[in-house]
Amino acid sequence: MAIRICSGVLFGASLFAQTPAPVFEAASLRLNTSGSGYYFNATPGRLEIRDVSLKILIWMAYPAADYSFSGPKWLDSVKLDLVAKFPASEPPSRQMLMLKTLLAERFKLEVRQEVKDIPGYALVIAPGGLKIRHMEGPGNGTNIAFMGHVAGTMPFTQIVESIRSDLRRPVQNMTGLSGYYEFSLTWTPNELAAKNAESGTLDDRGPSIFTALQEQLGLKLESRKVPVKIVVVDHVERVPIEN
Repeated sequence: MAIRICSGVLFGASLFAQTPAPVFEAASLRLNTSGSGYYFNATPGRLEIRDVSLKILIWMAYPAADYSFSGPKWLDSVKLDLVAKFPASEPPSRQMLMLKTLLAERFKLEVRQEVKDIPGYALVIAPGGLKIRHMEGPGNGTNIAFMGHVAGTMPFTQIVESIRSDLRRPVQNMTGLSGYYEFSLTWTPNELAAKNAESGTLDDRGPSIFTALQEQLGLKLESRKVPVKIVVVDHVERVPIEN
């Protein structure tokens, strides 16, 4: 009987054993003191980033934005050079897991995630109704997406992400819409609109994102607190452990 219990315990231990964290085949992570300027190059099997802040590396490993991140202010001032090698077949998601492991090993990084309600926007359908057309799939047309103009047949999430990127605030999709839509949205980027307002300059690219959404797409932004997953840094060292 004792043998059976023991074997059962051993089986349970092996069943719930944690899978080793993925690691880069080789990685060099050093402080950058030259101020050489930001450089990024990703090819199959190799990632090279120069003069990047520790804060940005953490954001890459744990996707976050200013409004969804809490950590020491000095993270912006620590600049690094990273060269990492890995199997060319590894997808980006696995590469970011490797980056998490590297930051934990070299900077003793410890993070946690928590959900908080913070000021943001809810995206809803405007009173006049939708002005965009639902599509069965992505189609074969050319899509355009850059700050101030998005057009083509894209997932509805692309609209939400464009708004979020422009406002730099959380945007919660409360329209109930999903899938692909054909649309064209042109607006004056929020940051540029603020500068124009200060200088009294007019911009002919389009209205504000708030007006453009309602007039061109039949959507509306409402100010409210929305739940956001916050990345919180509990511990991190200023200097990495040597390679």
